Amino acid sequence: SVLVPSVSVVRIFRFGAMSGIAPQYAEHIAACRELMKAEGVECLLVGKAPAFFWLTGGRCYVPTIEESGPAQFFLDQEKVVVVTTAIEGNKMRTQECPGFEVREAAWAGLPGTMDAIIEELVAGRKVEKDTDSLSAKIDELMVDLSDADVAAYRALGKDIGEALAEAAKSVSIGDSEYKVAGITHACYNKRGIDLVMIAVAHDERIAWDRHPLPRLGAGTELKKVCMIATCGRRSGLVASVSRVVCFGEVPAELRTIHDVCMQVDAEINLATVPGKTADELYDLLTKAYADRGFAEQILQHHQGGLIGYKCRHWIAQPGGTQVIKAGRAYAWNPTIAGKTIGTKSEDTIYLNKDGAVEVLSASPDWPMVDVKTADGRTMPRPDILVR
Repeated sequence: SVLVPSVSVVRIFRFGAMSGIAPQYAEHIAACRELMKAEGVECLLVGKAPAFFWLTGGRCYVPTIEESGPAQFFLDQEKVVVVTTAIEGNKMRTQECPGFEVREAAWAGLPGTMDAIIEELVAGRKVEKDTDSLSAKIDELMVDLSDADVAAYRALGKDIGEALAEAAKSVSIGDSEYKVAGITHACYNKRGIDLVMIAVAHDERIAWDRHPLPRLGAGTELKKVCMIATCGRRSGLVASVSRVVCFGEVPAELRTIHDVCMQVDAEINLATVPGKTADELYDLLTKAYADRGFAEQILQHHQGGLIGYKCRHWIAQPGGTQVIKAGRAYAWNPTIAGKTIGTKSEDTIYLNKDGAVEVLSASPDWPMVDVKTADGRTMPRPDILVR
């Protein structure tokens, strides 16, 4: 039978209306309330990690592989409440969601004990979930970055660029892909960044595996070239960055394809201007590869797109109707596979309110190349680190 909690098994902790909530999240809550009012939604229940992060800055899950967990966020026009279990209550209150009212349900009897708290908050009104009709519109709100979001993104970008550079400078010949992944994890984690995606490939594997999950054992050892591709998350915001390191002289094929990859990367980043559509940018990428003799590469891997509180909110597709807007972040990831080796060029950029591109994830002391685009503009792109 389901246990319905009495007052003795539900502890309620209240904080002043919005007074203790960080301004970054108070602004997000206000935007969400405006959306709810416009759509006639009285109550919203948020359980998925991206929207929970956006509204609170906190982690709602325990295993990192899950999109949701033992904490949900209730929102109406009067109150905001984190609803969780007695196991998580102190953590949510003091670490993950400081300043928010937290209500705890007994773990024995879940989900009924938590449902009872939500039913009390809803009080007979209609409730929507973040996965229901408002999902796409909440997503649109999430990617319009506030000034506080941009400040947090710049700090994340600085740290993630430093972290991947540190990792790339720490790997050694003979390391397995899993060891390289571990080194990268450590560099990210010590900066408070959760590594939510890690791809590592060595030598020939870079040419035939575009999403190389790390492996262990014979044949995975680094001989000469290592590529590390990552998505790192902190307080919900995600930044993407990839780097390539080579021990000794850069092979001729790698030199050729990385030069082309940097050129395609510069073309797409500088073409990310307000008003452009995903379809137009896909066509630009198609032409950029073809003009340089690598027409087939556009079909072998997606090229990136809009980033923010997800690794990608959308990726550029043929026929894509999404529109580039200022005040948002983007991450493009051109890749090229050669006959014996492959490469990638990737950073996270912010398109500021004036429509100018700002690279968020630059790596300090990394070799850079001033790449000239077809229309004569120049953009520095990360070269191969030679060790």
